[in-house]
Amino acid sequence: MFDLKKLQQIVQRSSESKEYPKHVILNLFPLSSTEEKRKEDYERFLKNLHEIINLQVEQNIPILTISLGKTEDILDMGLFVEFCSSLLEKAVFHKINITIFGRWYELMGEAVEALKLVNNETNDFDNFFLNICINYDGKQEIVDACRVMMRKILSEKVNIDQINPTILKENIYTSYFLPPDFIIEPTTRFSGTFLYDTPNTKIYQLQKPVLDILKSDIQKAITWYLEK
Repeated sequence: MFDLKKLQQIVQRSSESKEYPKHVILNLFPLSSTEEKRKEDYERFLKNLHEIINLQVEQNIPILTISLGKTEDILDMGLFVEFCSSLLEKAVFHKINITIFGRWYELMGEAVEALKLVNNETNDFDNFFLNICINYDGKQEIVDACRVMMRKILSEKVNIDQINPTILKENIYTSYFLPPDFIIEPTTRFSGTFLYDTPNTKIYQLQKPVLDILKSDIQKAITWYLEK
């Protein structure tokens, strides 16, 4: 279970010297590659992704959400499973709590088990919080929250007149997190990650193919955020 007081302390530490973002969303999809270069390109992407995740610790960002798109954006399932294993090592070393959002359980068995292990083995960590979204849909998240509220109404745990934005927030996937204050997109289109919680969030558009996005690009985006 999350210690909300501990999470508040972690969030407060990020603004001790500069007003760094407290919750960053980074959308890293869609991925496109030729059939001949799928494995080569995906290996390069995962290497860059590891470097990008290092920024969370280096820049002291309490909450980082990375959306990796749909199943078709995982260009090589074997490499993805290896990535999960190395990500777990990184999480253990830095005490990063990793949560997987979306319909990730629809992936192939080995990938599901790898994600489940990452999620379970980091559950007690609280130095940083890293959310990985796979097969995630922002509209579906709101639908799921409405479904939960309907069940509570039918079981008479909640009165229908009590339903308000606060109650809805309490039933979305990330009810215990601060809304994101910074979104980094690869293109000029908003991907819809954490749709309910994104009004007034600053958006930075990298305008680069996802396979070419480097740690330095994300650092540039954070610098832009600090100057605004």
